Amino acid sequence: MSNNIDTDRAVLVLKMMANETRLKILYLLKKNEDGICVGNMEEILNIPQSSVSQHLAHLRNSGIISCKKDGKKVCYKISDKTAEKILLQLELADIEEG
Repeated sequence: MSNNIDTDRAVLVLKMMANETRLKILYLLKKNEDGICVGNMEEILNIPQSSVSQHLAHLRNSGIISCKKDGKKVCYKISDKTAEKILLQLELADIEEG
């Protein structure tokens, strides 16, 4: 391949996005570029804290998101440019179909 796509990275990101809950979390993080705390995520997505934490761990371990402690709160944001680009393309595809 002669393009600039890191296919290994793209495959990893797409595997993480293949889970509906993780994709919802990533869309939420994309909308909140400065980051969002776990408690807010579970409230907005109506998903139990244990499930949110499990999916956040997968995303963090794959390097797609990063976290920062703010007192007792842990806030997350997207830290992977490939993930941001893929989310943007998914949004554009949805707009074109809609």
